[in-house]
Amino acid sequence: MHRVTDAKELILTSDTTGESWSAAVWDPRNGSLLSVYKNATALGHRSLQLLGDSYVVGADVTRPRIHIWPLNNPSPLPNIRLSTPGKVNALTCTPNGSYIIASVGEKLFIWQTCNGRLLANLTRHYQTVSCLATARDGSLFASAGEDGLVFVWSLYSALNDQRCSPVHAFSNHSLPVRDLHLGHGGARARLYTVSLDRTANIYELGSGALLVSLVFDAPLTAVTVNVRESELFVGCTTGEILQCNLHEPPRGVEHHVTVGSSEESAVFQAHKSNVTALSVSVDCRTLLSGSTDGAVHVWDIASRQVLRTFEHKGPVTAAFFARGFDNFRAPVLKPRLQVHNLQRTSDDGGRESVVEVVSRGRNPAEILNFESYAEDSSDSRGSDDMSRKVEDLQKEVQKLKKINAAMYQYGVTHILKKIVDD
Repeated sequence: MHRVTDAKELILTSDTTGESWSAAVWDPRNGSLLSVYKNATALGHRSLQLLGDSYVVGADVTRPRIHIWPLNNPSPLPNIRLSTPGKVNALTCTPNGSYIIASVGEKLFIWQTCNGRLLANLTRHYQTVSCLATARDGSLFASAGEDGLVFVWSLYSALNDQRCSPVHAFSNHSLPVRDLHLGHGGARARLYTVSLDRTANIYELGSGALLVSLVFDAPLTAVTVNVRESELFVGCTTGEILQCNLHEPPRGVEHHVTVGSSEESAVFQAHKSNVTALSVSVDCRTLLSGSTDGAVHVWDIASRQVLRTFEHKGPVTAAFFARGFDNFRAPVLKPRLQVHNLQRTSDDGGRESVVEVVSRGRNPAEILNFESYAEDSSDSRGSDDMSRKVEDLQKEVQKLKKINAAMYQYGVTHILKKIVDD
């Protein structure tokens, strides 16, 4: 079954049973099941991820393995084995798919996708890491878990420094962190975390400051924001989803949210138990939620009404909006990525090895050829074009200088003279 439409956004989900499929793709417009990914087991909690625009990956719920499927094929990628040092508790990927980051117990592992090399093994948490997220530009990633600690890491430092320390370390939560979300802005993005201690914290990564700590009446299990980062959504163990307006933040750092107050928060009620996943569509009109009750709801945010429901056979482990990449419906996959088996142990010589490059519509050799990007001095046509542009810009600057001088002279001789005469 594979009939993905040309929708700009699709919905991906997974549950704990894996009976009919490991993951599924849905059309948010009419609720139809478009395609499935199968021939594997159930996937772990929030481990379903897109690997660039080419593949879907998800961690096996019981075995030390990551499953991978081409976006356009229900069967796993043949001859590729993504084995891990242990059962994966959390999984994320950089937006371009270049790196896979996973937690095994309290340890973090980073692999380079194109050659499968294990490049980093980070140990800073004291208990199991259950949440991972990457920044939109791939520069940072965050980890959190059962110890209540939240760390923000530089991907560059993690790959190049064996004694890498976190960029930020937050210890504001007193109970396990259940979810985290990184907004837009790269190194200056905001980090959103929720915990069983009933608090949702918002941090500013540029300064490392805790901007606000929102206290709710129930333990929190999921968090997301819209792309404008104007509305915060948190899911509770009770099944309720609460919406807070971030354009009118409280004056103090700690604030107790009054549930049901139209001025302060709104409540989405339909789930019967723990909310496990939240996601907002790119147009900020639709909210997606998954729960341990086996339901995935699509909500109209303005009216807080359920538009449609996707029933699952077990607790939902992942549910999110994704871009409708061409590879979802391509008869033949056109991957940007080269995928290799993952190493289970690090290789010190790996960083000196050759990196394979995959491109579309271009000779791969040209990508590593600097002269194909920088005009050589012997290229007279490129040099002449650049000189002509520089000359035109210089003439424009001189013209503007003359206009400014004439305006100044007019002001001095006419306006000031009139003032003095008066």
